[in-house]
Amino acid sequence: MFKLDFSNVPRFFVAGALATSVHYTILFGLYNFLDVALVLATSVGALCGAIVNYLINYFYTFDSQRRHVSALSVFFMVAGTGMLINALIVAIVFHSLALPALVAQITATTMTFAWNYQAHQHWTF
Repeated sequence: MFKLDFSNVPRFFVAGALATSVHYTILFGLYNFLDVALVLATSVGALCGAIVNYLINYFYTFDSQRRHVSALSVFFMVAGTGMLINALIVAIVFHSLALPALVAQITATTMTFAWNYQAHQHWTF
């Protein structure tokens, strides 16, 4: 059983906010200006945001001493799962519920935050 440690949540939130701003900028640039499909655009944005997220969380949030080879492989497995969760929620909210793209993405971001924190805290860093 995992021990819940919320001491790094504020730092994780800051890292997430910066990574999310990268994600959203790329997402809406691709979607609005290049006419890329929403689910593909959010996936590309999430990948770019994940790279920013890794660097900030490694050095700032968790001050990890793990070797990058080890941390990166676990990070991208966790982030990949988070990206799938994100894409699935966006698809459901946007296509099935017919809500606006921004509402779909905010819903997905909110719902994946808990998964990402717990998984990265316990497995990645």
